[in-house]
Amino acid sequence: MLARLNRALSERYVVERELGRGGMATVWLATDEHAQRRVAIKVLQPALAGAIGADRFTREVKLTATLHHPSIVPVLETGVISAEDGDPPLPWYSMPFIEGESLRTRLDRDGVLPIDDALRITADVAGALQTAHAQGIVHRDIKPENVLLQGDRVYVVDFGIAKALVETGGERLTSTGIAIGTPAYMSPEQASAETVDARSDQYSLATMLYEMLVGEPPFTGPTAQAVVARRFAEPARPIRTVRSAVPEGVEQAVLRALERARVDRYPDVASFIAALRRTSGGVRPVRGTGRTMSVMILVVLMLVAGAVAREWQSRRARRSASASSPDGAVVALYRRGLLGYDRRTPAGSIEAIAAFNEAVRRDSTYTEAWTGLGKTYVRMYERSFRLPGVTPDSMLRLAVFAVERALALDSSNADAWTTQAIAARHIDPTDRTASLRAVRHALALDSTNATAWHTLAVVRMETGDFAGAMRAWERSVAVNPAYTQGLTFLGLAHMWRRSYDSAVTWSDSARAVDPTYFFAWMTLGEVEVERGNFARASAAYAAAARLTTDVERVSAMAGSAFVEARAGRSAAARVQMRQVDSLATASSTVSVHTAVYVAHAYAALHDADRAMFWLNRFSPTGDLHFQMHLRCDPSFDPIAGDRRFRALLLRQRPPAGEGCR
Repeated sequence: MLARLNRALSERYVVERELGRGGMATVWLATDEHAQRRVAIKVLQPALAGAIGADRFTREVKLTATLHHPSIVPVLETGVISAEDGDPPLPWYSMPFIEGESLRTRLDRDGVLPIDDALRITADVAGALQTAHAQGIVHRDIKPENVLLQGDRVYVVDFGIAKALVETGGERLTSTGIAIGTPAYMSPEQASAETVDARSDQYSLATMLYEMLVGEPPFTGPTAQAVVARRFAEPARPIRTVRSAVPEGVEQAVLRALERARVDRYPDVASFIAALRRTSGGVRPVRGTGRTMSVMILVVLMLVAGAVAREWQSRRARRSASASSPDGAVVALYRRGLLGYDRRTPAGSIEAIAAFNEAVRRDSTYTEAWTGLGKTYVRMYERSFRLPGVTPDSMLRLAVFAVERALALDSSNADAWTTQAIAARHIDPTDRTASLRAVRHALALDSTNATAWHTLAVVRMETGDFAGAMRAWERSVAVNPAYTQGLTFLGLAHMWRRSYDSAVTWSDSARAVDPTYFFAWMTLGEVEVERGNFARASAAYAAAARLTTDVERVSAMAGSAFVEARAGRSAAARVQMRQVDSLATASSTVSVHTAVYVAHAYAALHDADRAMFWLNRFSPTGDLHFQMHLRCDPSFDPIAGDRRFRALLLRQRPPAGEGCR
């Protein structure tokens, strides 16, 4: 490519070396011999170049080259490199080379920025955006990679490039699966391919400020679809729950600019910056000299300190009053909700939802009731319990809303942070970054929280840290020896190790503590099959079937067929599986455990086609909990060599420990 560029551009430029590359273009350092200055030349990636009209693209870029602002890096020249050896023509454009670093480089190095620096950079970028918006140009790709820092100077690059790409090759780009924009920074309307306006840039700018203050964008994920799903499933987390030093007004301004509906954002970026200035005491440091400035600062600090003290005293008084004289009826409703939740059944969960909802209706500041509501919605979602009038996706959104309300009321509530970690596993089942961050925060607040240790263990197991998962599960039962989930999952973990005798010991302990826990019986059944104790395995699956209804009953019935198949009674197993297939197929979606347990039975029957049929019905296959079962369940050993089964495994994930694939 270097040789090709120098051949094509030799009349004016000497291209020296590659500076960097991204999904849109490769950047090269060159010398403009006519003007005797260094420039950066961006060459579109061949995939983009092949999908757009190159000549029209250059015309569109020239239309944006008229923008003039101290923070806008202008386009100097644009052109097209002729096709060569089957490669498509390559559009390119040159711009002044800025000595310094990108905002992305600084964020990668420093993590977060000082608040004043973050606000100053945001204001400078906003100034550039205002100039462009006044001429009807929307940037469409504001992100840290497109912001350059040179001392105190801030520059924005690539104005109008995304617009030029969309308008010259929109349909072809869409049809070839090429997205314009960066998912984590795209506004909801841009991600949905709707018409965008200046408020789309405002959303991206607020996302970038959020990252400068917190260390990551408000919504992340491994794919564009995952980011979009998370953006619509949950609100952005309040900044001050992560970084309390950020002024409350700054947080409010950022969250407003991040509203999903553009009409709920500020009317323009100037209004956004004005809000930041009002609430932060000024975006740029106030300049002054001598005694006058010292007195001004002292007066401001005294006023702020007084306001903070009054607000703190007011909040403490409200919380103390609530804590010292709780409403007896509200507390009774909360306790009723806990009883329903602890039953772990569909009916118990419905009763819990009703009780917690009534508690928060009577007292919307009761943190524990909001947390209980979030926990119950999450459980119903992950176990596919039905709630009349509520879809599964809505149930997850309700869980997120309840947890956010709990954390807004009390950000030191470890139970709420743990529930947020569990919910995050389902918002994006292919990524555990948010879950890990939330559960670590929960444990920092309360290291005796058994559910938090269990959640950490599950996350570690799903991401390949078998030893770390075992330590966390052991901590969960060390802090609470009666913690049923910890006991059950220690049984599972020993089964994944193929240590079946130890697995039975832990499973029996779980059942002794809570003989009504569905998964303790399911685990015991699976372990006893591997030990060849088919009578006890059959009894365990029958007990599981009696304990639940709906989708989990299908899993238990598949378990009974699994026993028959492993015991050599194939005809009986196939009769049972016909009923299982009929019940499971009636559901429009297949839960992870339905897919796994039904496939276990078909694997035991050495019917790889049916096993793969059910595994392929589950989506997404990148779900880390699904992948954990594929890698670790010994029940899949009979089909582990099938090429279709191997193709389901995510190769970038490490094996999850001894015994796992």
